[in-house]
Amino acid sequence: ILARGLGWRMELNDIEVTGLYPEAMSSLSVNEFMAALPELDDHFRTLVEAAAAGGKVLRYAATVAGGRCTVGPQAVDAGSPLGRLEGTDNLVEFHTQWYRPAPLVVQGRGAGTDATAAGVLAEMVELAAGL
Repeated sequence: ILARGLGWRMELNDIEVTGLYPEAMSSLSVNEFMAALPELDDHFRTLVEAAAAGGKVLRYAATVAGGRCTVGPQAVDAGSPLGRLEGTDNLVEFHTQWYRPAPLVVQGRGAGTDATAAGVLAEMVELAAGL
């Protein structure tokens, strides 16, 4: 949404996505999926412990930079804006020539997928128009 809002020609297949569960689980029924979730506990425990050992926390985040977009679990500094994020809050960090080393941070409460997507897109279009 953000990349397209900034005028980048990017389709879903251009985005490198690391999901929260293996692709094989996509074909499971809801009951089978829920029953299989505990099988992921060890994997995520390892990720969380490795992050914590380095003073980091796990967040499911997207990065748009250099014409590339990645989405997936990332270990981020616990004291960073993204690391301090709680609950359903959303956050966007702008790393630009003017906002270094500290990024411009826009943060607010999440409002569900449709409202969040529409709000982020509207804000980005307005921001891009002002550049």
